[in-house]
Amino acid sequence: MRQIFIGIVFFFLRYTPGYAQFSTTIDIRYSKQVSDSFEIYISVPPTFNAKERYNVVYYCDANLKSGKHLRELLSGGTFDVHLQHSIFIGIGHIGNFHVLRRRDFILPDINHTDTVAQHKNYGQITNFYAFLTKELIPAINTKFKTNTGNNSIIGHSLGGLFAFYCFFRSDHVFSRYFALSPSLWVDQYAIYRFNKIPASLPGKKYLYFVSGSRETLNKVLHGTNEAKIFLDKMNYGNLKYDYDIWPGETHNSEVPLSLKKILSEKL
Repeated sequence: MRQIFIGIVFFFLRYTPGYAQFSTTIDIRYSKQVSDSFEIYISVPPTFNAKERYNVVYYCDANLKSGKHLRELLSGGTFDVHLQHSIFIGIGHIGNFHVLRRRDFILPDINHTDTVAQHKNYGQITNFYAFLTKELIPAINTKFKTNTGNNSIIGHSLGGLFAFYCFFRSDHVFSRYFALSPSLWVDQYAIYRFNKIPASLPGKKYLYFVSGSRETLNKVLHGTNEAKIFLDKMNYGNLKYDYDIWPGETHNSEVPLSLKKILSEKL
């Protein structure tokens, strides 16, 4: 049975010998940047040792289907050896996620042609990014010994749009970006207006983005195809990227396939 401990400070995590799977605890953290609270899921490997240094994988929508499936894969034990030097940090919204995801994951309105229903709180992606980079990541780096230059971000759908936003920030926060069926179409593909990458990225970066072959009506497949064309044209230095289209898969059915590939090959 999961336990939710309310508080800003993360509580101590302890490895139980013989528990051969990732162990997950949940905290509630308030963000001054967003003026809201989030569920924070902390998953450590079965061989967790507080004296060792770990890579950190952050993922969006921790309490929705994609986040739950990620933790199911971690709890299965299949990836324990491969991921024994990784900690997973999930971020989940509390309340109406339909509104809150659009508040935190979509861009400030630029073209005024957005097909996402308008709301006074939509488009605060910069505040959520500030929460992640100025509050949550520093807290995790304080609690654990981490490889600060080896953070990853995973997002699906609007969370995938956020992963691309992080990538286009062109900073040192993340080294790996995973965008599953990213909603690049938001505000008529305004995401490219937020691209701060010069001729080369600051250090070696890896980007993996995917879509299902049946994602045509939702514009996702068109968006990822265009992203590939864009990246091939720009040919950024220090960037390696892979792009998959899962045959016969949809917006949701591609997620388990992509997560398995990420956990087994990409981290």
